[in-house]
Amino acid sequence: MTMNIHGGRSNRGLRNIAGVKKLMDDFDVNIAVLQEVETRISRGGCNDELTALGGKERPYHLIAPSIIEHDGWYGNLIVSQYPIIRGIVHNLETIPQYEPRNAVDALIETPLGKLRIIGTHLSLSIFERRSEARNLIRLMNLVEETERNPIILMGDINEWQIPSLLLRFLNSHLNPLSCRATFPTWLPFLKLDRVWYCSDYLKVSAKTVRNGEVKKLSDHLPIVVTITN
Repeated sequence: MTMNIHGGRSNRGLRNIAGVKKLMDDFDVNIAVLQEVETRISRGGCNDELTALGGKERPYHLIAPSIIEHDGWYGNLIVSQYPIIRGIVHNLETIPQYEPRNAVDALIETPLGKLRIIGTHLSLSIFERRSEARNLIRLMNLVEETERNPIILMGDINEWQIPSLLLRFLNSHLNPLSCRATFPTWLPFLKLDRVWYCSDYLKVSAKTVRNGEVKKLSDHLPIVVTITN
């Protein structure tokens, strides 16, 4: 699953981390890529955010803080039911004055074999997110693997431009999955959150979850990805 959890707050400002975890439990999510995870106490976060989100069901995690302060961090996170056997954080930043952007890149041992799960959250600036996308593909390709593993790339791409050079670029490197709009939750019409994959033998599909309870959890709807062999 991928979801921008908006610091654990709904569009009404109500914080509900337990609700995000319940969503993952209800859909039996094995691996989740989350954006805008907030652990800074001064911003309403808490130190046990990882435990609260992952729980005993998803005990393995890879964090990618984009902002670090004395009382916690803010950024991207992968929680997994299965062991993360290699974890990398890619720095995508190209213009220092903007909010730093990164990507989590985890190689995970699953019942389907090794999966390379990559999550990111690109900038609001169209020019910046284009350069971040180029950096992302370049850094992904630089990772040395003893074997080529299936890739799932997902996250908040922040791309609403149509036609889109950014999407055309990513689609030329990975296979895009079709799913419905995710933003804003009260009237979703923008496909800000997206999923791509690369595999010769796995079947991958994705759907946007749009029920009433889910709309209360964030300003973005989640996308649940199904992977079979």
